[in-house]
Amino acid sequence: MSVYTKLFIERYDAEIEVEVRFDYHPGCRGARDSCGGVLGAGPPLEPDEPPTLEFIGATAGGVEIELTQQEQELAEEQAWDEREDAARDYDDED
Repeated sequence: MSVYTKLFIERYDAEIEVEVRFDYHPGCRGARDSCGGVLGAGPPLEPDEPPTLEFIGATAGGVEIELTQQEQELAEEQAWDEREDAARDYDDED
């Protein structure tokens, strides 16, 4: 699933709006042993895979641009914050 976030960066003495795209991988639960005949209720056989964001690219005004490592990290942090906020808002609806 693609995740987009917007941020403002300084380039050429101007602040520009950049749209950054990530692929989101939700992660998954690792395999579990059985316990008392209940499949998957026992101890882990392999570790869980955490969710991840993979940087795909960034555009400014529809033109693809390169981001510095610091800008990519900032965008990723912002994208995680937005995902957490969306999950919290979803939970609050219940």
